Amino acid sequence: MTRRGGQDRDRSAERSRPPPRTGRRSPSASCGRTVAIALGLGVALAGCSLSGPFFDDSYEKTAVLSPEPVPAYRKLVAEAMKQASTPIDAAGLAIAEPRWIERIGGPAWIVCLRSDPEARHAVYYAFFILKEKVIDWRTAIGTDRCVHQDFVPFNTAAVPADDKPKAEPAAARSRP
Repeated sequence: MTRRGGQDRDRSAERSRPPPRTGRRSPSASCGRTVAIALGLGVALAGCSLSGPFFDDSYEKTAVLSPEPVPAYRKLVAEAMKQASTPIDAAGLAIAEPRWIERIGGPAWIVCLRSDPEARHAVYYAFFILKEKVIDWRTAIGTDRCVHQDFVPFNTAAVPADDKPKAEPAAARSRP
């Protein structure tokens, strides 16, 4: 005869216990941890990438003083377009005022050019000017901030030879 409370309960408890652990984890537990770590790192790194000039208003508030006078940028850009190995269609162009920037190749004036007046399928170009000479130009990239500029129509044929700006751009005058 077995006792009702003790031994029968011990035997039923032994049958329902999981087998002893051998030190190996199940694949699903390991995979879950890996996914959780990857998601955590992804969120942390995404937060870091969302800061900077694209989401920061301080870029617009910091104006850099230029050691150079404002160049005759319309004339210089028109000449550079004529000498370019890759032609830029002169129809419907718009140009922005020059801005003094710090860049990897050294400080320079940047002038942005937009190809489509309605900006639906616009291609933006960045021209870099230093000492009254275009030192570099390219299709604009995000850090050039050309899409955020104010543009006016630009007719390359009507650019006068002595195209000196009448006033300095706001960015070159003073720091806020």
